Amino acid sequence: MRLEMHIHTSEVSPCARCTAAEAVRWCVSKGCGGMVVTDHFNEDASKAKLKQLAPWPQRIDHFMSGYNAATEAAPPGFLVLLGMEIRFMGQNNNDYLVCGFDEQFLYDNEGIDRMDIKRFSELSRMSGLLLAQAHPFRWGMCLTKTELLDAFEVYNGNAHHASHNDFAALWARKHGLLPLSGSDYHGGDTDKGMTPGGIRLREPVRDARELVQAIKERRYTIL
Repeated sequence: MRLEMHIHTSEVSPCARCTAAEAVRWCVSKGCGGMVVTDHFNEDASKAKLKQLAPWPQRIDHFMSGYNAATEAAPPGFLVLLGMEIRFMGQNNNDYLVCGFDEQFLYDNEGIDRMDIKRFSELSRMSGLLLAQAHPFRWGMCLTKTELLDAFEVYNGNAHHASHNDFAALWARKHGLLPLSGSDYHGGDTDKGMTPGGIRLREPVRDARELVQAIKERRYTIL
């Protein structure tokens, strides 16, 4: 089962040029059996889309709109899973890919994007999530302490950025981090020059919890 691990929708991510339905069609065209919707989750992204910083429940309602639209657009048998690309306010420009949570987790944990990576790592492990640093060697990123992470995005396919994937792969191998791969597709012309990423699971999964378990048990290969 081929799974896209990093994709955005214009419903939620200000930088995206593809709707959720278009993102689904793109993944299907690349031979994927599913995708993890990883829209941006931070105050700046919310204000850019909502024009103001809404109360927490409204922010979550808005954040879920990309995932919900992708679910509605998915053809039979195509798996859509909930994820996010979170950035912690007032810290640095690092982005982190997270999966394994559900909608209720977001409603129950108000202000997670105002945590620091240490506090969020503790919450992630307590909640059984998967936490990976996205494009860790892209310009402007800071390397996170490896003990706070489960995984490293060792391949990021966005051709508009120099993500230095070779360095990421070496760092993950050196520190025993789980390697992840994603296209970081935003629509428009962001696939020009791109070699799509993703992972190939040995067996299909039915939900985000099964995905996290499969990755943590290394029952996959990166693409």
